Amino acid sequence: MSQRPSLDDGTRPGALAGVRVLEFAQAMAIPICGVLLSDMGAEVIKIEPPEGDAFRKTQLPIIPGESKGYTVLNRGKRSICLDVGSPESRPIVAKLVANADVVLMSLKPADLPRYGLTYEAFSAIKPDIIYLENVPLGPEGPFGQDGGYDVVVQGISGSGAITARSTGDAPMNIRPAYIDMGTGFLSALGVVAALRHRDLTGQGQRVQTSLLGTGLTLANQLVSWFGATDPPLEDAFNQDLAEAQARGAGYEEQRALYEKHFLRGAYGNIYFRHYRTKDGFISIGCLSPALNARFRAVTGVADPRQEPGFDIGTQEGYDRLTRMIAESEATLASRTTKDWIGAFREGGVPCGPFNFPPQVFSDEQVLANEFVVELDHPLLGPYKTFAAPIRMDATPTRIYGASPLLDGDTDTVLAELGFSEDEIAAWRASGVVGAAGE
Repeated sequence: MSQRPSLDDGTRPGALAGVRVLEFAQAMAIPICGVLLSDMGAEVIKIEPPEGDAFRKTQLPIIPGESKGYTVLNRGKRSICLDVGSPESRPIVAKLVANADVVLMSLKPADLPRYGLTYEAFSAIKPDIIYLENVPLGPEGPFGQDGGYDVVVQGISGSGAITARSTGDAPMNIRPAYIDMGTGFLSALGVVAALRHRDLTGQGQRVQTSLLGTGLTLANQLVSWFGATDPPLEDAFNQDLAEAQARGAGYEEQRALYEKHFLRGAYGNIYFRHYRTKDGFISIGCLSPALNARFRAVTGVADPRQEPGFDIGTQEGYDRLTRMIAESEATLASRTTKDWIGAFREGGVPCGPFNFPPQVFSDEQVLANEFVVELDHPLLGPYKTFAAPIRMDATPTRIYGASPLLDGDTDTVLAELGFSEDEIAAWRASGVVGAAGE
C-alpha cells in the first residue's frame, strides 16, 4: 500500500518508512500528529466521513470543501471516505487495521464501542497494533466521555487565565490553538516511542493523550502548587475571588486578584516582552541576570530592584517599577525597529522583529533556513506553509505532497487491500464509501 521510499530502493527514506498509519480524526490535534508522522516517511491514510473532515468547511474556507485549516493540517496524506457508523463498513475497517501499524483515534470516546473502533476490537484483529487514542478531557471523571476542544481546555486547565487577554468582562480565546498543536506533538512522540517498544518486543499497545493533560503540561510552573508558599495565598485568593464573583465582577477585576496574590513579584517585566518602536514592534527575550544587565546597558534604563533594600511590597516600590516600565517603553519607542535590532544584537540581547503573519514569508531568517515551503494543490494551486519542523541527517524528513482531495484515494486504497471493483461499486451505491452527494 505504501507510496513512500522503501528501505532498499536506493533513496534515503524517512525514519518511519514502511509504517502505515490510519487516521480516524478531524480538526487539529491528531491531524497534526499525522502530518508529523508523514513528514518522517510514514504512509498516512485519513479516514473521513462522507461529508469530510469538518475543517474542510470551516477554518478559513477558500472554495467548497477546501479550507486553509484543512489544507495545512493534512498535507502528505491519502483520503478515503467511509461511513464508520454503517455495519457494512466493518469488513473494510478490519482489512485496513490488519494492514496497518498505527491507528490515530480521536473520535468521541462514547462513540467508539458502538462503531467497533476500540483498542480491544482492533488489537483482536492485529495484536501488535499501536493505537493512539486522544481522549480530550481524560478518560475518567464527569467529562470523561465528552468531546473537547482547545478553547474548553484553556478554561479548565487555567491556561486561559494566564494570558491576561480579555474583552473586559470575559477572557478571550487564545490563538493559535496551542493546546491542540501540543497534543499533536506529544501524540507523535508517543507513537514513535511505541514503535520503538514494538521493535524491541514485538508488542503493540494503547497510547493515550489528552488535551487537558497537554494544557496542564504547557502551563508548567504557572499551574503548580507548593506547600511551602501557596496555602495562605490560595486561601486569600479564593476568599477575594468568591466575593468578587458574588457581586458580578468582570474578568479584568477577577484576574487582577490572581495577579495580586500570585504574581506580585513578577510585576515590572521589562526584559521579556514585546515593545512598540518608532515604526513598529520588537520582541525582547532576556531570562537571566546577565542578559537583563545587557538590556539595561543598551537602553540606559535603571532597574530599582538592583538597589540594596528595594521592597516591591511597598507602594513606593510599586510606583518606582511603574515608572521604570514607562521609561523603558518610551525609550524603545524613540527609535526604529531596525535601529534597535542592530543595537541589541551588538549588545548581546536576544531580540527579533515582531512580524504579522503575511510578513513571515519574506523574513530573512525564515527564508535563510527554508522554514516555509511552497506546495501545489490540485484545486487551490500554489500555497505556502510550514516546512517539516524536524530535520534528520540519515533519514531526511520531507513533505509528500499537498493535502488530499475528499474521497481522492478511496478506490485505490480499497483495491490495494484486495477488494474487487464490484464490491467497491456496491459500497459506493449504498453510501458506505464515497463522498456524500455523489
